Amino acid sequence: MAYELGNLNVLLVEDNFSMRTLLRDVLTAFGVNSIVSVSDGGRAWQELREFPADLAVVDWNMRPVSGLQFVKRVRQGRDSPNPFLPVIMLTAYSERRRVMMGRDAGVTEFLTKPVTPKRLYDRIAAIVEHNRGFIRSQSYFGPDRRRIDKGIVGADRRNQNSMQVLDFNAFRS
Repeated sequence: MAYELGNLNVLLVEDNFSMRTLLRDVLTAFGVNSIVSVSDGGRAWQELREFPADLAVVDWNMRPVSGLQFVKRVRQGRDSPNPFLPVIMLTAYSERRRVMMGRDAGVTEFLTKPVTPKRLYDRIAAIVEHNRGFIRSQSYFGPDRRRIDKGIVGADRRNQNSMQVLDFNAFRS
């Protein structure tokens, strides 16, 4: 399915200038008109306070503030301007341990490098099509980590009505 992404505000966070330029060009080719790009998580936090991002595309490995630190602050910071912000995490490392760390920090989707336009578009489409509710517990806040309904019933099953879900229908064409 094709989506109209012209009204999407994207915060692009990548420390490598060439990769940042490439990703910006790809997003522009998708029709995204509003992109703010920065080189680390600290600058991304500053921009997020002023820029009404609908989506963040964030590299994991940056200094002085990593993508993972940025996501944790977005999800858990008392002063977070948008704790529900969908985040696509870019990484060259796809080990299960890293994926679990990102998931537990509140990453919405993962995209391993090298990035292709199709794979980036697929992650954006996944956010639109399979918008997962957000869960708040004593130890976690972020998108529902379950991707497969395992048929859990009873007291251990979260109430779907208590989850907060963002409406991405505006991006459907």
